[in-house]
Amino acid sequence: MPKTIKKILSVIAIALLTASLGAIEEAFKAGKDSQKATELADTEKRLDDQIRALAERLQAMHTLRAIAPKVKLTPTQTIFATGKDEDGEYIELVAYTFNSQSFNIPRPVGTAAKTMRLYFNGNNLSHIKTIVDDQNFYEQYKYYTKVSHPNPTKGDPNEIQLATSYNKSVEVAEKSPDYKVKLGDIENDPTNPNRIKFKRDFYIENLIYFEKLFRFTFEFQKRGASNGDVETINRLKKSLRY
Repeated sequence: MPKTIKKILSVIAIALLTASLGAIEEAFKAGKDSQKATELADTEKRLDDQIRALAERLQAMHTLRAIAPKVKLTPTQTIFATGKDEDGEYIELVAYTFNSQSFNIPRPVGTAAKTMRLYFNGNNLSHIKTIVDDQNFYEQYKYYTKVSHPNPTKGDPNEIQLATSYNKSVEVAEKSPDYKVKLGDIENDPTNPNRIKFKRDFYIENLIYFEKLFRFTFEFQKRGASNGDVETINRLKKSLRY
């Protein structure tokens, strides 16, 4: 191989290596999964504060309980409902999609549904549950995972309980999950910051997503009611013609 080509290849290799090292260095600077133990504690505290702040925003959705029987409009591919279980009465939103057989075969072969239930004591949010129910009849699997969050506005997010089951009915999965753990017992050290990953990469995003859905649901009902007001006022205005 000519020396000139070798030099060019060497320069390209060094440039690529430098770019890769730069990207890695930036990832370390971001403190994502490479922090020291003391930094992890500070990061987790900030995440916990954010979780409690989001829970307070969800607490404002107690207004939906009063109009629950009248709720008819919800965001696309969501279902609003009320119910009762061992933790009390709740309002819930289910966001769903359909599992396709494959990326190039759109035939639906199952459903993926994520549910958030809000429980209230008076106007105070007492409990949040998130349920992920993912099933595929073609590949013959069914995953059921529940995240149970007590005292979300004031308590310690590490009291959250996680439970998951594989190929069980909902009833059996609720009573006898295959795996159950308290969030505070999940490994969280510089090598495996799994608790931070749960809070940062899933739970906070999940709370933000459903807070928007609940808020939109409430606004949709207000908009529907105001449409009736506008209709009445316009009819009265038209009556001035005679």
